Amino acid sequence: MIRIAACRLRLQDLHLRLPFRYGIATVTDLTHAFVETDVELKGKLITGISAEHLSPKWLYKRPDTSPESDNAELIALIETVLEWATGLCAETPFALWQALYEKQVAYAKETGLPTLWTHFPVTLVERAVINALGNATQQSFHALLKSNAFGIELSAIHPELAGTQPAEWLPEAPRPQIILRHTVGMADPLAPPAPSNRGANVADPLPLTLEDNIAAYGLKHFKLKLGGTVEADIARTTEVLAVCAAHAPSDWAFTLDANESYTDFATVRAFWNGLPDTHKARCLFIEQPLHRDQALTDAAGAGLADWDSHPPIIIDESDGALGDFPRALALGYAGTSHKGCKGVFKGIANACLAKKRGALLSGEDLTCVGPVCLEQDLAVMAALGIESIERNGHHYFAGLSMFDTATQDAALASHPELYHRSPAGWPTLTITEGMISFSGG
Repeated sequence: MIRIAACRLRLQDLHLRLPFRYGIATVTDLTHAFVETDVELKGKLITGISAEHLSPKWLYKRPDTSPESDNAELIALIETVLEWATGLCAETPFALWQALYEKQVAYAKETGLPTLWTHFPVTLVERAVINALGNATQQSFHALLKSNAFGIELSAIHPELAGTQPAEWLPEAPRPQIILRHTVGMADPLAPPAPSNRGANVADPLPLTLEDNIAAYGLKHFKLKLGGTVEADIARTTEVLAVCAAHAPSDWAFTLDANESYTDFATVRAFWNGLPDTHKARCLFIEQPLHRDQALTDAAGAGLADWDSHPPIIIDESDGALGDFPRALALGYAGTSHKGCKGVFKGIANACLAKKRGALLSGEDLTCVGPVCLEQDLAVMAALGIESIERNGHHYFAGLSMFDTATQDAALASHPELYHRSPAGWPTLTITEGMISFSGG
């Protein structure tokens, strides 16, 4: 039996070192949430923690509301879910998550709010409970997953996986190294000279332009953001690809992320046809080109079917409910993404279904940073066997400089392979030949 005895929320305002433009948002500041749970296991109280950005205009893309009002509403929703969670008990962590998940599904139906939005606070509790179990048993996430200590019932999420365990589908060991797929935001500078106001706005020693990032980190995988306007996206993408071709290693590759900004697949096709043919073979997939209200419709499936020899296309924001991934596969999509903000147990089940179906499961970022969110996210990605994952927190934030010295020192001591001290003294991510190493799986 497992019981959540108490939950706590702590918020910290963070400032980005340069603006991050994606979809309908340009982010310069955001709120980072920490959730602590006191979990009762076999009569003992164990504390677990989770963390995540409250990223503007991603979970809920309302153009008529301000980021500030969205943030306040999401914080209130997190507090509500923490109240639901307090006192909740079940036989397993998975059953505990199920109870909380079903409560938010009912709430989403009652209020008309998107499941992606209402499920996010549930994932914070879920991840904190997972962390508490790891702390109690002193086992890694992969070890707990391999033995199914979480009590995961795959058929409760995807019925076709009935009678199987996660270990039957997932890798025998976690990946020790993962290719870092570098985000190129729509406002990111591409080549030197860097903006002349760098001294005023980016007063740190980390690389700024795409060209400088390639040189500093040996980057070979890239994620390019799109804005939904065909001509502008062709011009920007062509410019970015030219920088990659000129400076990245010979085996470079890229993905495209439209963040729901296109209206139909005919328009996406027009954009794709406008790109240089010399680079198209390097595209791993296109991520979520259509708005979530349209992406899983029969019309979207017909649009995919009408596009011969299209590149692999996956969903991301459309993967809000448990049945969305198999629905996407039925419509002709190639796969989906995993993000901690969409749920760990759901991501595990999706990984097993992807393995069974021969589908794609990508690893994507929500600008996550250490000392909690990044490490937990990497542990899951490594356990799921995802080879290339989008990482962008190291680019849009100045390492762990926003946290106190004790936190910085603890992160360095716990993960010396993941962090090193920057010339400014604070820890920053270690990237070698375009890869990150992680032993916390």
